[in-house]
Amino acid sequence: MGRYMVHVPGIVRAVLLVATLAVLSACNQSDPDADAGLVARVGKQRLMRDELDRAITPGLSAEDSTAFARAYVKSWVDARVMSEVASRNIPDMSTIDRMVDDYRNELIAWEYSRLMFDRHSESDFPADTVEAYYQREKKRFVLDRPLVKGVYIKIAENSPVLARVRKLYKSTRDADIDRLEKQDLQGVIHYDYFRDRWVDWEQIETRMPGDFGDSPDAFVASHKHYEVTSNGFTHLLEITDYLPTGSPMPIERARTFIVRDLYNLNRQAYDTRLRMELLSRGLEDGTVVINTPLN
Repeated sequence: MGRYMVHVPGIVRAVLLVATLAVLSACNQSDPDADAGLVARVGKQRLMRDELDRAITPGLSAEDSTAFARAYVKSWVDARVMSEVASRNIPDMSTIDRMVDDYRNELIAWEYSRLMFDRHSESDFPADTVEAYYQREKKRFVLDRPLVKGVYIKIAENSPVLARVRKLYKSTRDADIDRLEKQDLQGVIHYDYFRDRWVDWEQIETRMPGDFGDSPDAFVASHKHYEVTSNGFTHLLEITDYLPTGSPMPIERARTFIVRDLYNLNRQAYDTRLRMELLSRGLEDGTVVINTPLN
């Protein structure tokens, strides 16, 4: 019949159906578990075929889909067997019910507060606000890996302009950089000019072959220029400046974290004001009644 029973002596029977629709349709039609759309049941909770189908990631092979479905059903059953057993053995379920109700109320309140905050708050912060927060919390924003400025080029090993590129990319003259970018990029696979912005060393390191040692700080401190050729390509790197691990994070790099912090702070303040406003309104119109001192 394609049915598997999970038995807990004297308490709960969880019925897990993992057979095909053809097998399910062959079951006794008087059996309540013979529903062709039923995949599994634990007590009164039912997992239906359409829910399982929606859970399966699109694009999986037939084999992977089958494996995913089996794992999903097992997880679904496992998550409910314990609660089914517990609900029949806990003497006072009223406490659990109150906790569930409290948690539901908190979720509703949180979602309402989020919707109202997103609707009425500004998502951007002025530069002076970001700067003030950065200066106040500067000790919190510390680099966990080095940052570098410079130039990186990946060029074909046999490019006829390799010699000129090798010379020009080290130049500090704007005219030379302009010439490099406009005229001498024949055979160049990748070109990144970042003398004017900080870049994670990790981002550069992953582009280049070779062993850079266990300490990225030691490497960037000792290599103003670095060149390596591998698999038909020459990689050229110039490091014009760097910030070692443990340095204060530049404000442009810290901005993402600062905006997140400011958003959370504003959200907390808004949540407090909203709760007070709703409480006051409820007390005025009689929706809320409190018969005990709150202070």
